[in-house]
Amino acid sequence: MECGAIEINGLKVQSNVGVTDAERSRPQDISFDIRIVPKRSMFGLDDCIENTIDYFEVSESVKKLSMDGEWKLIEALAEEVMDSLFVTYPLSEVRVSVRKYVLNDANHVSVSLSRTI
Repeated sequence: MECGAIEINGLKVQSNVGVTDAERSRPQDISFDIRIVPKRSMFGLDDCIENTIDYFEVSESVKKLSMDGEWKLIEALAEEVMDSLFVTYPLSEVRVSVRKYVLNDANHVSVSLSRTI
């Protein structure tokens, strides 16, 4: 069985995410790691972008969704990103990790969600 994945790592976005109103009142730095597996094989693409998923398009759609909304939990944001990717692109698997830089004594906090259909 042939398998391939597209990965976008460290996608930087500003988003209104936080449990409190004050935290959501201003955009915060977050970042994403995204792994998508197209339904179509990534072999034999004939070097043609139309035969695959355009990772630039994916990154722009994730940034737009993240900047346009508001979430209390990064878990909810990760799930919404995942759902959006499945609706928009022909994918068999999606993994989304979201990092938030809010703890003074840690590099970041993160959540990861994955789903295979």
